[in-house]
Amino acid sequence: MVHMPNMPIYSTEMFQVITESLPSLSAYRLVVRGSDQQVRVGRKLADRLMRIFGGHWVWTDDLIIADTPQTDDTLEQAIRGIRSKEKDVFKDLSALVSASDWRPSAKAQADFVARGLFADLGNQIQAALLPVINLDGKATVEREFEIRGWVVKGEPAVSISIESRVIFKDDLKTYFPKLASPDDLVGMFVSDKVRFDNGTVMKGEIISIAGQLDIDVPRQDLLDIAQREGSKQLIQKAEKGEYVVRVGYNEYEYVLSALRIVVFTKHYRRYGIDTQKAQSATWIAPSERAALVRKVSDIARVNGLIGNTFTSQQGGYFFPASKFQYDPSILLGTNKGSRGKIEYRGGSSLINAISQHGLYNRVSTNGSLGIPLRVGIINTSHHSLDQMQAALIDQLKLLGFLRTETLVTTAAGVSRIDFERAINHLRPLEPHIVLAIIPDSDSLDEDDWSPYYDFKSLMMDLQMPSQVIDQNTLKNIKGLPYVMQNVVFGMSAKMGNTPYILANPLDYADIAVGIDIARKRNKKGIGTQNAAAIAQVFHQGGQFVRCRVTETPLEGETVPANVLRSLFPLNEFQNKNVLIHRDGLFRGHEIEIIETHLSQMGSQPYFIEVVKSGAPRIYLSKQGKIDAPEIGTAFILSDTEGFVVTSQSNVATPQPLQVRTRPPFTIGKALHSTLILTLMHYGSLKRPKLPITIHYSDKIGYLALRGVKPAGGFSTDMYWL
Repeated sequence: MVHMPNMPIYSTEMFQVITESLPSLSAYRLVVRGSDQQVRVGRKLADRLMRIFGGHWVWTDDLIIADTPQTDDTLEQAIRGIRSKEKDVFKDLSALVSASDWRPSAKAQADFVARGLFADLGNQIQAALLPVINLDGKATVEREFEIRGWVVKGEPAVSISIESRVIFKDDLKTYFPKLASPDDLVGMFVSDKVRFDNGTVMKGEIISIAGQLDIDVPRQDLLDIAQREGSKQLIQKAEKGEYVVRVGYNEYEYVLSALRIVVFTKHYRRYGIDTQKAQSATWIAPSERAALVRKVSDIARVNGLIGNTFTSQQGGYFFPASKFQYDPSILLGTNKGSRGKIEYRGGSSLINAISQHGLYNRVSTNGSLGIPLRVGIINTSHHSLDQMQAALIDQLKLLGFLRTETLVTTAAGVSRIDFERAINHLRPLEPHIVLAIIPDSDSLDEDDWSPYYDFKSLMMDLQMPSQVIDQNTLKNIKGLPYVMQNVVFGMSAKMGNTPYILANPLDYADIAVGIDIARKRNKKGIGTQNAAAIAQVFHQGGQFVRCRVTETPLEGETVPANVLRSLFPLNEFQNKNVLIHRDGLFRGHEIEIIETHLSQMGSQPYFIEVVKSGAPRIYLSKQGKIDAPEIGTAFILSDTEGFVVTSQSNVATPQPLQVRTRPPFTIGKALHSTLILTLMHYGSLKRPKLPITIHYSDKIGYLALRGVKPAGGFSTDMYWL
């Protein structure tokens, strides 16, 4: 490929593995009771064997692979010792046997480099990512590296990504007395105080509570498992009765005093962290991020692990959106006699376009035919809403609601009873929608109940559209017009109106469905989990059809077949080409169950997995400047897998989505469906990262798990906007 001097060059955080530098590898197969336990046991066992024999032991391809081979007798002896120390953890492990006929796959080689050999460079790499950033003494921001194995066009590769972690000033033991209950520990994200010898650090979610030290959990059991001297010292210093928690997928057990608190964006306010300062420190611009990645890759390259990154100069890896026929055109209303067709841009330009052409479809009962639109407003702030009401009315006019009546009532507080009284006052006035001003509603925590959920559940019971505005957003008077643009846009859709549709409907599917399984773990970590299976259904033009929410108890990762089948009723899916977006990866036998069910009604399913985190970033270099790529830029790993950029930022480097499909559906169509359906977001004027099929699945799920769901599990209204 001939490169022109000013031609833009695309690159990614993906690097070729130098296979010639790999040591000789051996593989071992697990014999485990219960196939759903294999991954959990395999990961833990690889860690324990590495501690015993040294070298590198990695779980990949349903095998444990290692560069320090052992005989079956030696392994059996080691496993006996491991079982004696951790009876409960390895109770399902029967044996570990040599896989003498094994030959390393590209995936196994990539994972071995990423999870094994890279770990040896941890101290060097971590030193290159210093210093930490102080946030007013409330927290610190640390840079961490993440290495993942991939297969690109059949060859092993690794990605090098940089993560920013906000660490709270107090450790978990110090913060613990502020929690209402020990059960509130479950779901918190933490990191180990003591780094591994290679410089890496354990981080993960608290899965369950193991008990109290020296009461439920013998101190010596923790000391027997701990390998690092620093960890042993923390265990020895811990007070009797201190809580012990299980962390991460591998469920390592830690005393509270050994853990630091990792703070996510939604919790900044809870920990007193300045959101603007934290975001400024954690968001990394493309040029700065690329420089950090280069520091890490240089260390790995000197040590012979990796070669060059993939670039568009090589050809065959990077594709613009036009390559897979992406056209961001939408259709609006008929104010000017025919359908308005424009290029989707979002923001105020979309509101202005609707003002000119009208909504694509307007429900006749929403304040038309001489009847004003009636908006009920529940004010819990006890402040004047005059300016907010004026901005609300002005923005509704732009959407075609020329006459609006605001019906205001003041609530004494934010309890459920306060909301019920306010709603009862408004109901005789027959509002088309009810808007509530609620403090701190923009910092919802799915683990906590809040006034937001009380209000939403009451409105769901009444089957009345509702909207929530956070009280803090009304303080910025100058920003009110834009805030209210977003508000009225969502209100319009909740009342059943369709703002716009795709100008070019999907030509490979009759209907698009997004499915997800939301889980709520038992706080004690024992028994079943509650789960909600969610299906959002859309026409090929992007119009919303309905949502189905089904709750079910869940053991392990397996969703009952009857629940999956209930998401695809005959009268809606018969004889259709059905596009199915899965939020994350399909689990267990989900694909087989759905495929069999749809084939029995004469339908053809197309399965696409959309993974929102973990994909390496893509960079655009032009005239010596490194920037973020355009929306729609894709990196192709194979005929069934790729990354696609679906978002933009003025300050940070957008992370692509990982998209996976399977024949006969092509990766081009899978990428197109993912990208084009990000246009169909009626809840905000800002384009989302995810396609609308799954964009709201998390929110729908945790609302459902708190009892906020439509009667009978069906809704033709987008109540979650």
